[in-house]
Amino acid sequence: MTQPQTARPGLPVPAAEAVKSALHAIPMNATVGVQITEVGVGWAEGICPDTAPFRNHLGTIHAGAQFLLAEAVSGAAFAGAFAAQLGEAVPLIEKLETHYVARAKGDLKAHAEVRTAALPTAHAEYAAQGRARLVLNVSVRDGEDKEVMRAVAHWYLRRRG
Repeated sequence: MTQPQTARPGLPVPAAEAVKSALHAIPMNATVGVQITEVGVGWAEGICPDTAPFRNHLGTIHAGAQFLLAEAVSGAAFAGAFAAQLGEAVPLIEKLETHYVARAKGDLKAHAEVRTAALPTAHAEYAAQGRARLVLNVSVRDGEDKEVMRAVAHWYLRRRG
């Protein structure tokens, strides 16, 4: 797993559990087996098991399963960055830029993280305008601990109403 460059601030346990539960309740995540294992302020980690129904014609993990894990873990990291605002706001993914770098063999794990320096500006934008954007970097690794996918996730938050 790619280690973050800075200290990873945590969330209070109830907030972290709420983010995990919300992502686990998404039917597609449940179908494929995507789970968020850790979530903090602007970072998250998750897993996806290697199961036969989600392998491709090469016998490796399908790009769709990798994409789903990257989207989920980036969403958890984004939600962690805005945990205090989630009761009044809607998070939406705008774009997920992916680069598949190797064939994925075995269970997947992923790490997503926002640049910590971007958080104060995003929080100020939300407070002033009721909306904010963040960009998160994602790394997906396989059972051999080899990076198989890199992604850049663009998330948007807007106040309801």
